[in-house]
Amino acid sequence: MHKHDSEGIDCMAKNLINRFRLKLIALICLVVWPLGLAAQSETNFRPDDETCLTCHEAYDTKLAKTSHRLSSDTKKPAIKIGCGSCHEGGSVHAEDPTTENITNPSNTANAEVIKTCTQCHLPHAQMGTVAFDPHLETDLTCTSCHSIHGGVTSLLLDENGAFCGQCHVSAVNEFRQRSNHPLTDGNITCFSCHDFTGRNSPNFGHGGNANCYQCHPEQSGPYRFEHEAASSFSTEGEGCTTCHFPHGSPNERLLVRPDNTLCRQCHGLPPAHLTTHDGIGASYACLDCHSAVHGSHENDGLLDPQLGTKIGDGPGSCFCHNVTD
Repeated sequence: MHKHDSEGIDCMAKNLINRFRLKLIALICLVVWPLGLAAQSETNFRPDDETCLTCHEAYDTKLAKTSHRLSSDTKKPAIKIGCGSCHEGGSVHAEDPTTENITNPSNTANAEVIKTCTQCHLPHAQMGTVAFDPHLETDLTCTSCHSIHGGVTSLLLDENGAFCGQCHVSAVNEFRQRSNHPLTDGNITCFSCHDFTGRNSPNFGHGGNANCYQCHPEQSGPYRFEHEAASSFSTEGEGCTTCHFPHGSPNERLLVRPDNTLCRQCHGLPPAHLTTHDGIGASYACLDCHSAVHGSHENDGLLDPQLGTKIGDGPGSCFCHNVTD
């Protein structure tokens, strides 16, 4: 036999052996892989809601009025939600119902709670990524403010946001001052002014002055003559909060300073008030004359349109000169 013939037979034998090995591997995969999938599916198996409700009665009724309504209670659910969406370990728990083998976001580590909730609530995860929410810098998590099975439509611990006061103690005390927004009377809540998810502004207010104008539209203008301190807004505090404490104040009308001292933060006393007519102008309070502090349609000095009636329009009255200082 020639050498070339011998090499050809060896090559054919090797090819046959390789083909046999490939077929053997494929056969093993056909047998073993389904078993692995079965084991994996058994591990990830979630019992249906009816199985869970056998022991946890009425938990579905608490969710029925909320956005977490179980999909099994809805004919065409927009998003499929079941007990297993938030509680892992259902397959084991169904056979051995103990608290150790089922996850419960209400008593789970913060990182795990956030991981569970942000499966659906992606905007919250994105806000945390760009550092919009200072709540994430503290030891708080979703269940610090939300009670999933509490039966409240908004899923909050309570509709009035009383839980905010557990951390914001100083704000609660501000509402007890002489002049205050009627939080303690129940006429407003924290959520009337604050978007606690921080979507709208870094200071958690709904767009600055626009937030105040929801209840105080008469101050919103637009005016022909604007008072810059009242009409502007920035994160530094200009706007309504330049003159008013939003929660409460020891001064009337929530003012940050009493009487003329507030105005003189920005405006000095005009010299003519001290010299003209024996300084009669200095005897008046700023608001006696400049009562249109939010803006005016009458004059650029923000004077009271009825000023002549109030202090007289004869000789000796500053109003008779029609001046704005």
